[in-house]
This record gives sequence, C-alpha cells and structure tokens, in this order.
Amino acid sequence: MPIKVALAGVGNSASVLVQGLRFYSGDEKKGLWHPNVAGFKPRDIQIVAAFDIDSRKVGLELSKAVFAPPNVAKKYVSIPRSKVTVRGGISRGDVAPHLSGVRLERMSSDDVSEGLEDSGADILVNMISSGCTSSTEDYARAALRAGCGFINCTPALALKNNKLVADFQKAKLPLVGDDLMSQFGGTIFHKGLLGLMVKRGIKVSKSYQLDVGGGSETMNTIDEGIKMAKRGVKTSSVAEEVPYKFETIAGTTDYVDYMGNDRTSYFWFTGSTFMESGVTVDVYLRSSDGANAGNVLFDVIRATYRCMKVGKLGTVGEICAYGFKSPPRPMRHEEAFTKFAALYVR
Repeated sequence: MPIKVALAGVGNSASVLVQGLRFYSGDEKKGLWHPNVAGFKPRDIQIVAAFDIDSRKVGLELSKAVFAPPNVAKKYVSIPRSKVTVRGGISRGDVAPHLSGVRLERMSSDDVSEGLEDSGADILVNMISSGCTSSTEDYARAALRAGCGFINCTPALALKNNKLVADFQKAKLPLVGDDLMSQFGGTIFHKGLLGLMVKRGIKVSKSYQLDVGGGSETMNTIDEGIKMAKRGVKTSSVAEEVPYKFETIAGTTDYVDYMGNDRTSYFWFTGSTFMESGVTVDVYLRSSDGANAGNVLFDVIRATYRCMKVGKLGTVGEICAYGFKSPPRPMRHEEAFTKFAALYVR
C-alpha cells in the first residue's frame, strides 16, 4: 500500500524530493541513508497532490512544475509525467519576498481540504516559504479537516500552537515539525562539533554559524523579520548540545543568486582545556539544500505514516527531535537519532 503524500509548496526541496522518488523507484541504494524505515522503502511514497501560489507553477503537471522558475535545484533525473497537476495554494497575506510582483493563484483552506480528500492523501508535507506562519496554520487546518497527518518543514512554530496540537490529538492524527533539519547541513554540523567538544572535555565559550546561499529560500531569509525568527530557531537548536550557557549565533547572512540551490556555511568555535589553554576551530561547509533535505524527508514521511497506522499519534516526539530544529521537546542529536533508529530503522 503506497504512502500517499501531498505537497504544500513546490520549491527546490520539493523538486529534489520528487526527483529522489524517481531515482529510488527501483532497487537503487546509492546515497540512500536508510533504505528501510518502519517497513517502507522510498518507492512506497507516492505524490498524489501539490499546491503552490506561484502562477508560474499552478496548472502545470508536477514533472514540469518542479523545474519551473524560480526553482534552481539541479536536475538529477528526468521525471515521467504523472497524474498530479499543481493547484493553487493558501496565502493569508504573508507572501514570501521572492514572490513580490508575481501573480498569485490562491485557494481557500476549505478548497485545499477538498483537494486533499479527492486525492486520497494520507499526509500533507508543508514546504512553503519561510515567514508564512498564518498560511502554515491554514494548511495544517486543511489537513486536519481532510483527515491527513501534517509535517511542517518550515520555521513557523506550528507545534507551539497549543490549540492546533490539541485538535490534532483529538482527531488522532500526527502533527510533526518544526523546521526540517538537513542530513548534513549547517545546523547538524554545528550541533555535532559542539557535542564532540563537550564530550572531549572542552569548555566551549563561543561559536557562530554564518550561512550564504542562493535560491528563493535564502532570498526570503535575508528579509530582516524572517532572518531574526529563523536565527532564533537555529541558535536555540545548536545551544541544546551544550549543557551550560555559552555565547552562540547561527543564521543566514547573505544571498548570492549564482549559487543556485547551494549553500556555504562558515563556523567558528572557541573554548578552553587543560590549564585553560585555548582551542579554536575555524571551518566551512559546502552543501546543496534540496539534496540535503531528501534523506531526512524520506525518513520522516515513512515514520509518520507508520505512526498513523499503529495509532501512535499527536506530536510524535522522537520523529520531531530526529528531523527538525525546533521539536516540542529538544534533544541532543545523538539521543534523538538513537531513539528514532531504535523505533523505525530496519
């Protein structure tokens, strides 16, 4: 039985997700982190609906929409035509900066609910732009009415909304998020090195992470309001790795159009050890945003669907902590991975 997934937002990460489903539609395992999660393989995931407000994508069949402007994600594979046509999406006035001047194709939350029901979707994956908090809540409500689980990949803090959480629990549906954490992006790299320093007895005093990238998501994130909100989420996430207070900052600093969907993260760490001798680390990481999200999305989707089938519902803590920067109950990344793997990875 396929895991029927609907996408809210057909941006760069959605493009790579759809390509990844094609790439791993057979027995290919190259680059695949977890071939089997909760008894499911990637080929068990099926995209049955997609929503977006960008008129350049709405009305297009999905295999064309994922490569339509302003998407700049690399084309890894050719995608065959599907039965999915991108429909208009939800926008409650919180339009992303990169859509300024673009004609929008809006639908009501009720229309999206109807579309989800018609498609038979089990889970709605929210991949709309950063800064769209009201629209994220509307998508969650649409999923709730349609009887779908909801995965929030955006920095909007849906799981901090007590009323929304209670409504999903009452409906016996999973609510998972917030803010997807890449497989080996800036946040997990920052957390990992901090955790290693603490384990090796280094007294960490300061760290920072500065991200520079291309693509519409980075363009949106340099908006001052969105930048500070996202910085708060990232900074809180990395600080969780150190069991005492220290100074740290993590966030996006600039947009470079020709970088496409790639990102460079710069890190600096300082601390002290034996007889207070100093230790300093200065390093950078280069990665591709969409591809960095693929394995984690595969895992989260499959684990969330399994929870729906066995009745483990509401805010599923181990999935949230494993795959997201701002889970309801923060965990250090090793603990989160260990719990997730013990329950879902085979």
